[in-house]
Amino acid sequence: MRRHTSTLIFVNSRTNAEMLGHKFNQLTKDVAVHHGSLSKEERTSIEDQFKAKTLKAIVCTSTLQLGIDIGHVDFVIQYLSPRQVCSLIQRVGRSGHQLDKISEGVIVTAFPDDIMEALTAVRRAYKGQLEPTQMHENALDVLAHQIAGILLDTGQTTIDEMLEILRRAYPYRNLSRASFLDVITYLHGLRKFWLEGNTLKKTRRTYQYYYENLSMIPDERRYPVIDVISDRKIGTVGDEFMALRARIGLNIIIRGKVWRIVQIEDETGTVHVVPSEDPFAAIPGWDGEILPVPFTLAQEVGRLRHEITEALKQERNHEKLAEKLVTKLSTDKAALLKPISEIDEQLQQGAPVPTHNRILLEVFDKYIIVHACFGEIVNRTLGCVFDAVLSDRELITGWWNDGYRILIEMPRKAESRDLGKLQATLFGLTSKEVDRAFDEYLQSRFPFSNKMKFVAERFGALPRGKTMGPERLAELPTRFEKTPIYKETLREAMQEKVDTRTVKRIMREVKKGRIKVNFLFRLEKPTPLGYHILAKYAEIPELMAPERVLLSNIDRMKRAIMARKASLLCLSCGHKPEGRRIRELPEKLVCDKCGAGLLARLRLHQDPETVHNLLKKRRDRKKLTPEEMEQLTQARRSADLILSYGKKALIGLQVRGIGPETAFRILCKMHPNEDEFYMDLLKAKIHYLKTRPYWKDKGKRIIQ
Repeated sequence: MRRHTSTLIFVNSRTNAEMLGHKFNQLTKDVAVHHGSLSKEERTSIEDQFKAKTLKAIVCTSTLQLGIDIGHVDFVIQYLSPRQVCSLIQRVGRSGHQLDKISEGVIVTAFPDDIMEALTAVRRAYKGQLEPTQMHENALDVLAHQIAGILLDTGQTTIDEMLEILRRAYPYRNLSRASFLDVITYLHGLRKFWLEGNTLKKTRRTYQYYYENLSMIPDERRYPVIDVISDRKIGTVGDEFMALRARIGLNIIIRGKVWRIVQIEDETGTVHVVPSEDPFAAIPGWDGEILPVPFTLAQEVGRLRHEITEALKQERNHEKLAEKLVTKLSTDKAALLKPISEIDEQLQQGAPVPTHNRILLEVFDKYIIVHACFGEIVNRTLGCVFDAVLSDRELITGWWNDGYRILIEMPRKAESRDLGKLQATLFGLTSKEVDRAFDEYLQSRFPFSNKMKFVAERFGALPRGKTMGPERLAELPTRFEKTPIYKETLREAMQEKVDTRTVKRIMREVKKGRIKVNFLFRLEKPTPLGYHILAKYAEIPELMAPERVLLSNIDRMKRAIMARKASLLCLSCGHKPEGRRIRELPEKLVCDKCGAGLLARLRLHQDPETVHNLLKKRRDRKKLTPEEMEQLTQARRSADLILSYGKKALIGLQVRGIGPETAFRILCKMHPNEDEFYMDLLKAKIHYLKTRPYWKDKGKRIIQ
């Protein structure tokens, strides 16, 4: 950012914008945050400062993907995968937006799937392979609004004349008379206009309906956030945040800055805030969905996995393989090492690598992980179908998906004999069976109630922007069944959220053998590629993470311990050495005053003077209380450990939940390498955190 004049930093969600903006705000004051939940005044002010070059960069969402055209923007950063090729090109295209300039941008990635997705988005962008634009045809809520608009122009018209006008518009060229009559009959019932025989007439309600529904964007209630110092509106928060989290005294992040709520007005819901400096602030629950990973991009990720898998057969050295692929994939070596390492670890464990034409059914504990590179919409549709099929057999309690996996939770642990029927159950369905299963899922769990609310508002059947609880939302499908609202909700959802056509094609490809299905039964831990979705949605032990993740965690733990200051007390002379970071200490620890090696590690908030006085009291043969004896015993045990094992003992005692006895058991193992030592420390810490809630006497328990 510093090497360029003006930079746009694009992120995929408002939450990421606020978190990243807050981090930048701790480093510099010339980076601002811009997204749709900020007030119009704030957004305009930020844009003006950016144009005047007062701001060096803006962290933004898709709000600036189209609407800004500033000639001096010379660089774009996309934080995490752009998720779609069109999004990548549109965003990078904001830089160098002049005829004689080249658009320049970079993607900053975070984890293997993210890296692979970004690489394939770049590859498809160079080839000009954009996602196709989907046109909405015969949208009934838009149709209702247009009928009202035509009546405002004409006053009255016949059904045939109205239908003729509407069919001139390309999206309604195939509008059926039956659908049209359904809509006008329903609107007449809502008194939005008058239907008399074959004639439509406007009424006063026609005006009100038309002008209250000028936008197709859903209305959700927003609560203004006002800065008490300046009396300026700085942003808004949504219903979910107000219902679940908002309270006086809470710290929140808006515009990348921390604010403390000082008042919430009962009548209007206005939130009054003052600047705060709490680094542990909450994030408002912004609305808005993240772009789904499309089928085409997920398939390309599968092809790239296949390429790396094949390349690993020829070149085992990860560094050399990364160097070979750098130019081809328009990236750097460091970015490629993570996915190469993950795929190689998958192969080393004897597990197939799921690709564009290979599905992996992995069974671990009570979970089935369906590895499928089909994108989020197709995988969500598969999840709906699997839900209906497995519910009939009482084999499912819940499911989740991302663009590369579907996670199915079963009511019991799976056994190897369950695998035999799994392929036929999940991927042996005919087209009719797919439709039937999806319809069953709709009937039992209708997942589009929130969308139905917005459609009903656009029809004028519900007031716009009113909050509706989960129970009332669940009643909407029954309330609007057999109306144009139900039909339009399904039409919209089937186009934007569901893809049964591709699911049917996948089923046919599996039957023909063009898509292979492999099985894998795991006993000890999931595969590296399966761990991602389990870590997100399932309760599995942290130590089941792939080796690469564990080593990364160990490295972070090591750095954190080494950065801490050691609090020591010499039990020989009572001197407390000046606190030094553990990385600065020698391997053999001695008192820098008397030279003795009997140094005790003091616990957090433990007063060295108190421990020294207890030691003197003990030497003078004075009676100690049980609590005093406990303190002294702990200090002496830690001193004995440090005397025997030096700095390594001090490192072990720095870990939360590890006392002298546990540290001694770990140190006695004489680990052949440092990683194994830290691995045992991590295991002990996790065991402590998991068993701590069950201790009967938490207050008096000695940490072992």
